[in-house]
Amino acid sequence: MSDPKTIEALFEGPLDIIGDIHGERAALESLLRKLGYDDRGRHPERRKLVFVGDLIDRGPDSPGVLRAVMRLVESGNAQCVVGNHELNALRDDADQHRSGEGWWYGRDEPAYASVVVDPREKERAFGPFLRRLPAAVEREDLRVVHACWHDPSIETVRAHSSVIECFHQEHRALAAVLRDLRERAIGAVRASGYEMHDRRNPDRPIPMIAELAEFEERNQMGNAAKVVTSGIERVIEEPFWASGKWRMVERIRWWDEFDGTPVVVGHYWRRYRPDQGDVHDMGEADLFGEVPADRWLGRHRKGMCIDYSGGRRFAERQQGRDPAAFHSCLAALRVPEWRLVFDDDREELTLHGPGE
Repeated sequence: MSDPKTIEALFEGPLDIIGDIHGERAALESLLRKLGYDDRGRHPERRKLVFVGDLIDRGPDSPGVLRAVMRLVESGNAQCVVGNHELNALRDDADQHRSGEGWWYGRDEPAYASVVVDPREKERAFGPFLRRLPAAVEREDLRVVHACWHDPSIETVRAHSSVIECFHQEHRALAAVLRDLRERAIGAVRASGYEMHDRRNPDRPIPMIAELAEFEERNQMGNAAKVVTSGIERVIEEPFWASGKWRMVERIRWWDEFDGTPVVVGHYWRRYRPDQGDVHDMGEADLFGEVPADRWLGRHRKGMCIDYSGGRRFAERQQGRDPAAFHSCLAALRVPEWRLVFDDDREELTLHGPGE
């Protein structure tokens, strides 16, 4: 077996690139059937599969999704890149208590009603599989990365043997700076009448604290593995609640001026229809506004997000919404047809090619 690479060559030929699954095994199985694949990823037209990451968390069966994608990748018929949720799993820090990750640590989280992992399978199969995944795949006409094609970060990641090794090395290099920034942030938070644990309290909004915002931005932007898996983040004017805590930095539209090889990403909670506003009520910023679901992004039309908020389905179930009326969905982008296919009965969408 060749040495693993953090940036791998993308399959040649026709592709089906699948967006963020987030533990929605039934949606994945439905979409694969619609696309014409068997359970080993074989296709009568010899198409290949590519997954943009965020296979796991929030949905009802993350272990089942991992098993399915592992089988497809190991058969040679699929590729998968690391998402921020896979990176968090590789960090394996149970004390973080990030929402939707309880299954990975054997914890029951009623809000997500997820199958929990068998610790033997985690150690024997899931962990090694995730450690082998690249940060991105590329060919002359197309690139796939979970969140952001940022050239300096990509080149830093490229120099490492694994994404998690890159993460740890970047973290160690910045550790002293982050410790100092964190101590200053803790002092500033307390001077404002709060404690750091208040960031996890949705009923006690925290005011903007410059020192905490500086720590958050540096903690994100100082680590290349974080940038490619969760994007470019910058300080904002007012804190907002998202994914279990008050935040003082937000994701930005890095694709606005991007003019390189076309890039397909997930990560950013797109809508099938712009009027489906409650898809984003988890607090994540809506980076698309009224941009249609089938539109390439940016001034040069070189970025395409295919995360149609499938990770939102757990909340739609909690709201009692009929699955036939889910706003969120799982999508595949067919290349070179430039057509979006969805896991359910909603209409397929045909795009212009990148740059058009």
